[in-house]
Amino acid sequence: LIGAGIALVLGVVIIVVFKVFSVSTDERADNLNQLLPGINCGGCGYSGCMGYAEALVEGTETDTTLCTAGGADTAEDVANFFGVAPGVFIPTVAHVHCQGSDLYTETRYDYTGPENCAAATGLFAGPNSCTYGCLGMGDCVAVCDFDAIYIEEGVARVNHENCVACGKCVDACPKFLIHMIPKHELATVVSCSNHWPGAKIRKECSIGCIGCTRCVKVCPVDAIKMDDNLAVIDQNICIHCGDCVKVCPTASITQGLINAPGSHLDSSAAKPMVKREQKSAS
Repeated sequence: LIGAGIALVLGVVIIVVFKVFSVSTDERADNLNQLLPGINCGGCGYSGCMGYAEALVEGTETDTTLCTAGGADTAEDVANFFGVAPGVFIPTVAHVHCQGSDLYTETRYDYTGPENCAAATGLFAGPNSCTYGCLGMGDCVAVCDFDAIYIEEGVARVNHENCVACGKCVDACPKFLIHMIPKHELATVVSCSNHWPGAKIRKECSIGCIGCTRCVKVCPVDAIKMDDNLAVIDQNICIHCGDCVKVCPTASITQGLINAPGSHLDSSAAKPMVKREQKSAS
């Protein structure tokens, strides 16, 4: 009887607390959440689809085009939900700004530490001869929930068909090699991040940008600028004419998005490196 009395009192207390301190929820957030893809990738900048929906309903967020996974259709549905004009949705995709695979770079030493890029970067910037380049240990692969990143010939590559532009790989890369670019079938990108002088680049990575400025000179819309020996293409200006790809002597400029393993463009202009004797480090 005592135990039953205590349970009854506690039950009443719980009900009272629930009634007094309950927070009313806006049904619009639940309804809006039904329009979102529900994969909770975080590409919108919020913890999940519900977080984005609540922010829109509360008015703390006004951009209806942030759902990268849902694309233009979802952006239009969200805009229609609020009765506003659909915003311009520009689909993006992750891109690894490095091609320094095993064919074009050397190994400076035998790395024996933890098999992750973050740890290897802390040891003389990693074992790759290009200290700016991808280490291929898969930190980006580990955080991708959509099977959009894979390692091929020692370099991370992105399958653009699977990528939802959530940005997790961008944050995971300790070399800051992954960036979001417009999802254009003829995307033209300088797939290199090295700022060394040309002579040193040629010695350590035969497919890296050597800062020759040929691409800058042939670009008809002035979309290419030099940033500390590295050519950079402004994706908002580029018309994907391909002129820069044709004149690049090291094939560091790539054109076209990657679909699946083995589908990357042939970098025939770059010559494979002749491997030198390796040193050990741990």
